Amino acid sequence: MIDFNLSSPSHIFITLICIFIIIFLPRLFVNKNDAPKQVLIMTIISLILINQGMDFYREGIMDNWKLGLPLHLCDFSSASIILYFITKKRDFFLFAYFAGISGAGMAILTPDVLYSFPHIDYIRHMIGHSMILLGVTYAMIVEDQRPQLKDVHRILISLSILLLLMYPINYLLGPPANYWYVFEKPPGFNVTEWMREAPYHMIDIYLLAVIVCYLIYLPYFIKDKMNSR
Repeated sequence: MIDFNLSSPSHIFITLICIFIIIFLPRLFVNKNDAPKQVLIMTIISLILINQGMDFYREGIMDNWKLGLPLHLCDFSSASIILYFITKKRDFFLFAYFAGISGAGMAILTPDVLYSFPHIDYIRHMIGHSMILLGVTYAMIVEDQRPQLKDVHRILISLSILLLLMYPINYLLGPPANYWYVFEKPPGFNVTEWMREAPYHMIDIYLLAVIVCYLIYLPYFIKDKMNSR
């Protein structure tokens, strides 16, 4: 087993492959009939569910059940993109868009794993989070979904409520539960390395999340301004 290194050639290469698939694969399905689209959607859903099942088995059963509950931000994003594909309700897309791009995007760039490729934990981590983002880009490119400015505010309110709920949930579960990393920073080298120590790191994470939500809406804001001229 190879210890995970953020700057390792294998991680950089696999990250670039994931980004390429996330951005360009949905473009192959534009103007296609429903059959291949359904195959891709079912593949995304299946891989997400398989990853969730493996996550629960490896952490919830093999380690501690308190670690395997689907309560992390990316678990909510996974559920949201699946529910969007099933119901086509825009609210599910919006949550997956903002929470998925910010959360799963960071998870791909800076995975909280102990071992690098080809360890199964690394592989399932990269595939699981990539499927969230692939679902989002598919909805954007193939189904013309997009956020509006008011949606940024709505999602931030929803995320704030969920964040506040994580404190009593983690408290009631007790150690080692640390969903949304409210009690301790996530393991490994990630953006929280430059933040204050717990519990004040959550203030920094929250401020960063607000900034990121507006940044990932910014391309649409610029596009709308240019089109309105």
